[in-house]
Amino acid sequence: MKKIQILFLIFLCAVKVSYSQKPSKIGYVDMEYILGQLEDYKVASEQFALQVAQWQQEIDKRTEKIAAEKAKLEAERALLTPELIKDKEEEIALLERNLNAYKEQKFDPEKGEYISQKFMLAKPIQDQVFNIVQEIGKMRKYDFIFEKSEATMLYSTEQHNLSKVVLRALKKKDNAEDRNKDMAELLKESYDFEFVEERVKKRKEAEKAREERRVQYEQERLRKTEEMKQQREALRLQKAKEQEERQQKLKEEREAQKAQRQKAQAEQAQKLQQEREAKKQQGK
Repeated sequence: MKKIQILFLIFLCAVKVSYSQKPSKIGYVDMEYILGQLEDYKVASEQFALQVAQWQQEIDKRTEKIAAEKAKLEAERALLTPELIKDKEEEIALLERNLNAYKEQKFDPEKGEYISQKFMLAKPIQDQVFNIVQEIGKMRKYDFIFEKSEATMLYSTEQHNLSKVVLRALKKKDNAEDRNKDMAELLKESYDFEFVEERVKKRKEAEKAREERRVQYEQERLRKTEEMKQQREALRLQKAKEQEERQQKLKEEREAQKAQRQKAQAEQAQKLQQEREAKKQQGK
């Protein structure tokens, strides 16, 4: 629907050009590019990814627990009364309901925390971009300014791309040279002159620092991933050991019950034999 609306606006723009002979001024911003250049957003996104990984880890943990409980029930079913079996099945059903509720809470496509938090992650920046675009549109007298992901753009010249201008305005508070400049001055500089070599040098230094932070983050992520892997492996071994112990215990209990039945049968056979011999002696 949004793309249809955008195409309709472009059609109106073309009609305007045809009838008024005055070309419309159109620009666009690339929100994905802007977000990718903001360090705060990158850090927040990385933290959000870790949070999502923790959610998935919790789901995996609960799933493994349910599978273990089911396996335990199947192993013990022959020894349990119908009432105990029913209780165990209800406990497992409750665990499954809780797991499904947790999944829905975190990953529901309409109201899950994943969707809402991901939206809130970008919303403050999107609001700032919206305000900056309003100023640019009024000052530079744009007829339309689109967001790239919402428009079907088959071709556009770089002069229509306002992303770098918007990004510079967003970073103004962190840039000593731009901090006290108003929007009109930023626009004039961005449109009318090339940045000096010092600006390029600072950008490269910033990119180098960002790369160093990225490497540090990647190393930390790998370390945490390895720790989680080791924890999962230790948990798996512990569960396997517990399962083996339970099976051994059940085996010993079955063998004890079997020995007890055999003993009882032997005692009963001996008793019957003694009774027969007693009756035989009385008959004589």
